[in-house]
Amino acid sequence: MADRVRLSCWSSPNRLVIGLKIKNLLGQLHSEVEELVQIDTGYSEEILVPYSLFEKLNLQYWSLPEQQKPVGTTVTGQLIHFIEAYAEVIIPKTGEQHSVIVQTFVGNTRFLIGRAFLRRFKVILDGPGKQTCLLTPS
Repeated sequence: MADRVRLSCWSSPNRLVIGLKIKNLLGQLHSEVEELVQIDTGYSEEILVPYSLFEKLNLQYWSLPEQQKPVGTTVTGQLIHFIEAYAEVIIPKTGEQHSVIVQTFVGNTRFLIGRAFLRRFKVILDGPGKQTCLLTPS
C-alpha cells in the first residue's frame, strides 16, 4: 500500500521559497504570519537569519558555546564568524515544528533555508509551475 502524503506548495515565481516562522525557546515568534524564506542549496546549514531578527528574538540566550562557533569564507575570501543558537521553525501550512540551530553574523541581512534543514523533507522545486512544494505524511 502506498504511503499517503500531503502536498503543501508556495508560489515562487522569482525564487524558491518556503513559508515559515522562527520562534525562540520561550515561545516568542518573529512574525504572526508566515514569511516566505528563500531556499539556498549553496548554504549547507539549517537556517540563516538576519542579525536584527537574532537580536529581536533574544536568541543570544540560547547561543552555542563560543568554542563551537564555525567560521565561513565568502567567495571573495572574507572570513565570517557565525553566531549560532537554538530555535524552533514552524511551517504553518504543514502544521510542523522543528528544533533547529540558526546562524547569523554581525551585519547579516539575509534570511535563508539551507540544505541541512531541507534534508528533513521531500521537496519539489517546480520551475514550470513556479512553486516550491513539500511532501509530508498525511
